[in-house]
Amino acid sequence: MRPVMPANVLGLPAAVVPAGTAGGLPVGVQLIADRFREDRCLDAAETIERALGVLTPIDPGFPSA
Repeated sequence: MRPVMPANVLGLPAAVVPAGTAGGLPVGVQLIADRFREDRCLDAAETIERALGVLTPIDPGFPSA
């Protein structure tokens, strides 16, 4: 939760975008924008999602039906 606290305390808009996996673990990109600039945060998140494509969720190891 440490990376989230500064944005929350300062009232900054933030978003997290899935960015793939590293060593079998999920990796995300955290974006923080200036105050009252939610538009920039969401535009950047959209750009990253378009560049990376749709990411497949990690299989939790349950047998598929």
